[in-house]
Amino acid sequence: MTKSVSDLQKNKVLFIAYFYPPCSSTEVPGSLRTVKFVRNLNNGQCHILTTRPAVGPDNDALGHIQLPVKAEIIHRVRSWDVFKVMLWLRQSVRKALGKGAKSGASKNDSPTSKKVFEGSASQTESERGKFQHLKDFIYNLCYFPDQAGPWIVPAFIKGFRVVRKNRLNVIFATGSPWSGLIVGYLISKATGKPLIVDFRDPWMNNPFHQSKGQFLDKFSYSLERRVVRHAVAVSLNTEPLMRDFVARYQDIPTEKFFVMPNGFDSADFDKIKAEPRIHDQDTLLLCHAGFLYGVRDPDVLLKAIRHANETLAKSGKRVVFRQIGDVQLNYNLEERYADLLESESLILESSRPYQECLSALASADAVVNIQPATQTQVPSKLYDYLGINRPIIHITSKDGALGRMVAEKQIGTVVEFDDDSTLADLLVSLAEDRHSNNFSGYDSRDDFDVQRISAVLAEKCIQHAK
Repeated sequence: MTKSVSDLQKNKVLFIAYFYPPCSSTEVPGSLRTVKFVRNLNNGQCHILTTRPAVGPDNDALGHIQLPVKAEIIHRVRSWDVFKVMLWLRQSVRKALGKGAKSGASKNDSPTSKKVFEGSASQTESERGKFQHLKDFIYNLCYFPDQAGPWIVPAFIKGFRVVRKNRLNVIFATGSPWSGLIVGYLISKATGKPLIVDFRDPWMNNPFHQSKGQFLDKFSYSLERRVVRHAVAVSLNTEPLMRDFVARYQDIPTEKFFVMPNGFDSADFDKIKAEPRIHDQDTLLLCHAGFLYGVRDPDVLLKAIRHANETLAKSGKRVVFRQIGDVQLNYNLEERYADLLESESLILESSRPYQECLSALASADAVVNIQPATQTQVPSKLYDYLGINRPIIHITSKDGALGRMVAEKQIGTVVEFDDDSTLADLLVSLAEDRHSNNFSGYDSRDDFDVQRISAVLAEKCIQHAK
């Protein structure tokens, strides 16, 4: 097929992306989205406004990426963390008053502790409750709208200077974290340059949203509206998310909203080689790379594997599930599935760098996607799975965003979370027919090639550039 050319026509773009390599494993999807765009945009100049990295080269999940990826100019800005300053002040005051280290801030104090002040032992329960609410409010305000909140002011100052000094034409801000969208909004208002905002996830109506209290939640809603109204274009990463925005912002022209899925970049996969297979030819190897937690629960899969292996026992065939990454569930996985661990039908491995995960996934007979029934969100690992070109088993609701996309694009098999019987039958069938499986890929795979998607972004930048 002929690749799309993503020509910026000599325009200069400021990318506001809180996550950019080097990064930890949890920051990979956000980092890669920006990297993939920058790598595929031609005939222009890209500036990246990002934070200081939290990891070093030794534990960079994207250590294979050499910066700059395509002559982009990277501007790194340190956060101004007021909460940490407050913790330091508290410790200093306690030391000055002679209260000692024991009652002062310990070496384990962190922004997540929320221990800015200490209540008095003589306070009533009601007073302590009010005091706790005050402490929580201060903490939430310092990290508003999210943990990147302390980055907003210094990023705005730096970004304003970068736009003016380099005479940039357009601003592209991606989130989450939503602080990046606010930075883009402020720079755009101050410089008069057009703003394109990119929602990789829903800000409002997010099923994983944790409330910061009624006042700040309302303020978040107000900020989203300000950002969306001010932007010249709003990118959403799924069709359902775009429909949600169109429905909520009926007073805004529909053409302002457009879809840019995460996609995969062939540059990330060209040199990927499958790990040497260590399992025998009678083993159907399934693999998942990523964090399993809460509603992203593999329980139905493990039940199905247990049943499938009981059915397959006489044939000498079996199913093995390999999990790469952390697991934090509301039950003890190792206790509940001790039998699978003992038989090595379940293999648990710690997190690994991104490319190592891709090599492990490429060695599997099928890869697994475990996604709750979100109505607007599709997990970014779907595009990694399309990139390595392996059969995909999606454990998700058929009426969720992922289930509907899979049905529309014919990119894998969907099994509901409560249907371990159907999943067990599927695994038995795949295991029995493993030698006759000649998977060549999905016909719609190229729809998610980021070169196509970058061309859409280039067109928007050219259309609105000043």
